[in-house]
This record gives sequence, structure tokens and C-alpha cells, in this order.
Amino acid sequence: MLKEVAALEAAGLLKTHYFPFEQRNRRVRAFVPGSGATWKQSNLSWKEAPGTWNDYKPSTLFEPLRRLVGAQVDAQHLDSAVKSGCSVFLTSDKTDIWSKREAIQALANIRVLHMPSELATLRQLAGMGVNP
Repeated sequence: MLKEVAALEAAGLLKTHYFPFEQRNRRVRAFVPGSGATWKQSNLSWKEAPGTWNDYKPSTLFEPLRRLVGAQVDAQHLDSAVKSGCSVFLTSDKTDIWSKREAIQALANIRVLHMPSELATLRQLAGMGVNP
């Protein structure tokens, strides 16, 4: 989580959220149910875990996303964002996710931005009222 992204959120221009599959990010406080998450993948307490266990089921886009990006956990992150209604997905992963951004957008209708190199684009989208 970049300071600039946190500032956009503090200004009410966007809302960040995620499921901590791999690690906990103290700067992101809004969690979403993780697509296909196991309890072992979770870095949350029972009290913090959002939704019910049924909310953690993968969507029908999970397998196509997994085939596209390769890594299971990358597909889980993307599918969690899709299921949560995100319009923008922020990543620092240029190889497995960002490099496939056009195919991801075509498949899942979610725009992938690389942080920090596309921070200006995120600022522009946030200013236009697009809810990243």
C-alpha cells in the first residue's frame, strides 16, 4: 500500500480492500471474503473474517483467471476483487498479473494498474469518481 493510495482513500476518492492470502497489510482495513481461501491462507482472526464460509467460494471466473495468470493465489486475489465488485485491481506484479491486464479486463471487466508506475492513472480514475 503506497502512501499516495492511502491519501486518495483518506480523501474519500477510493476504497481499498483485500483478503490477506499471503500476508497482512496493516494499512488496508477493509477485508473481503477470499475466493477459495483456506483457513491456513488467512491472516485474520475469526472475528475479522468477513462474510460466511459460503462467501469464500470461487466465482465461475476463477478457473479462467487461474489459467490466464498461472498462479493459484494470483487468481484468488483477482477473483476476490471481481466478486467484491472492484473496478480496479492494484498490483506490483508485472510478470504474472499486469502483463496480462488486457486479457484480465476482457475476461473479468476489471482494470489492472501497476503500482507505483500507474499512480497517475489511478489518481485520474479516482478523480473521475471511478471506485477503484
